[in-house]
Amino acid sequence: MVQVVRRSAFTLIELLVVMAIVAILIGLLLPAIQKVRESAARAQCRNNLKQIGLSAHNYAGVAGVLPPGQLGPYPDIGRGVPPFDTQFAGVLVYLLPYIEQDNLYRALMRDLPSDYLNLTAVYPPWWNYASARAAAQMRIKTYLCPSDNPYSNTRMTDILTQTFRTPQGFDLFVGGFGIDQGGADLGRTSYVGVAGYGGYVNDSSVDRYAGLFCNRSSISLTQLTSGDGASNTLMFGEWLDDFAYGPRLFAPAWIGVGSLPTAYGTASTGSTGIFEFNSKHTGVIQFCMGDGSVRGIRKGIAPGTAEYNNYIATSGWHDGVAVDSNQIGN
Repeated sequence: MVQVVRRSAFTLIELLVVMAIVAILIGLLLPAIQKVRESAARAQCRNNLKQIGLSAHNYAGVAGVLPPGQLGPYPDIGRGVPPFDTQFAGVLVYLLPYIEQDNLYRALMRDLPSDYLNLTAVYPPWWNYASARAAAQMRIKTYLCPSDNPYSNTRMTDILTQTFRTPQGFDLFVGGFGIDQGGADLGRTSYVGVAGYGGYVNDSSVDRYAGLFCNRSSISLTQLTSGDGASNTLMFGEWLDDFAYGPRLFAPAWIGVGSLPTAYGTASTGSTGIFEFNSKHTGVIQFCMGDGSVRGIRKGIAPGTAEYNNYIATSGWHDGVAVDSNQIGN
């Protein structure tokens, strides 16, 4: 007797149905996976900011005051730039020993005068010293948001931000090295100090809303507490130095980019973000407050709005303006 063996198999229609179901499941799962990844990245970013904030507190515990935003023009701290005739080292340099980068800090300082980072000292910019140039190339994980990739910039790595006095109030100077002029070698950052409305430029209309990190600033924690209060004052925030979307052209270097003014609001779309605090997170920019806590501030806070007024007041440490944090939080 001939025995017939039947083999089961999918018909073409059944196969197409299965493929459609798999495609639908993938379509449902991918956004969920991306959301989990972004949530994890945001949590790590929040932890980075907290570590930076705590390191600033530890520095203040030793030095008596918070480090300066940067070592820019002196003695007239509101003078414009260029000329590039002062150190232009930023706040993140001062924090290196407090984020377990003691060896890097010592290597950076090897060729520098012992008082190079003193508030009243004036020396040539850091890029004139071999040890500083070499140390500036170090990639520091704590200074990088996992959602951001500042190393993908193709045009310039910025090495300083400086507000300066003008007849209209103040302006912002941002300068850097082109990628083919040494910018490609520099270590980047996703975080900068908060300079307040326009930093401190020797103009009372601007200086009233000065932040914790300005040119040659030296604010103590006692001053902060007796001012607007540590929990009410922005300390460090996220900055892309570029648009949130599209090819990355610019990125900030940790060695020199110390602080950023808040006068321009917060970035909202792909057409803004160069001069505003900005992030790769959806709808929110994370900030470390003066007490070390981390809060999210909404994107899209524009001048001329109630939210903007609250944002500016929160960025200053001694303006005396009561702030409704719910208007700007996210």
